[in-house]
Amino acid sequence: MKKLAEILQAELEVVRDLLTVCRWEQEALVADDIEALRAAVEKKGDLSRALAALEEERRQAARFEEADGTAPDVLEELLDLLRQAVRDLQEVNETNRLLARQSLAYTRKVLALLVPEDKSPVLMDQLV
Repeated sequence: MKKLAEILQAELEVVRDLLTVCRWEQEALVADDIEALRAAVEKKGDLSRALAALEEERRQAARFEEADGTAPDVLEELLDLLRQAVRDLQEVNETNRLLARQSLAYTRKVLALLVPEDKSPVLMDQLV
């Protein structure tokens, strides 16, 4: 089993990678780049699954570490860095959520202008 500090370091790296991908996602939202957005969402999914696995591993390791005594300063420093990275990630995700809602609202307005009220809209999809 990995030591708790190693797991926290790995979690920190994954959260930082997630932050980078969320910034790519933000750029894609602003540029209306569907392909870049799709790639960012896929990468976020992969990183989220990796983070969930690490978090489970951390929980398992923490049980054994706590039984041995208090956490050393290194663990506290890693936890502080991880908390800050998660706060940064939450801020970027909130901005991305607002950008996505704005884009959706714009799309709905354009669609309302193009489709008469008494007609139902035609659904179009991109071939995959």
